Amino acid sequence: MTSSPEDKACHSPHPSDTSSSQRLIVKATVLRQDAGGVWLSTPVSTSCSGCQQQDSCSSGLVAKALPVRQQQLFLAGGADLLPGQQVEICLEPGAVLQSALLVYLLPLCVFICTLALGHLQSWHELLQLGSAVISTALTLWCVRRVESGRADQLQVQLVRVLPDISVLQQPAGCAPA
Repeated sequence: MTSSPEDKACHSPHPSDTSSSQRLIVKATVLRQDAGGVWLSTPVSTSCSGCQQQDSCSSGLVAKALPVRQQQLFLAGGADLLPGQQVEICLEPGAVLQSALLVYLLPLCVFICTLALGHLQSWHELLQLGSAVISTALTLWCVRRVESGRADQLQVQLVRVLPDISVLQQPAGCAPA
């Protein structure tokens, strides 16, 4: 099967689209305005929502039973946005991945390594556990300080305001004026 050059042009990224492929773009709803910005709400997506087997899968059944969660993000600026408006926002995926590694993987590795070190040193189990908890707490404190210094990399950026499409219902039999 051959495709025309038009088909290839439709599916290939344009040079101006290369920056958007390096960003996470999400639709959000404006919740409220605060001093210096607006609060946005984005749905927390799960992999179960797009699977065809979600009716017979236990994870899909659990996902259906739980309420849909919303994540709230702060967008600095955006004074002209009104509550209820739909917008597209973006984040840098590299910064999100680095934060996830720092917040989740690093403390877990510190906890496990401290337990292993205590075991190798033949410490008492209570001392192993206590030192692992303390070292993990210190790691989380350090991660919090590092993340507060990286706050500018994790800023939500406004891509565009989505058009507000509203449909007016008219009674059947009435002609538009």
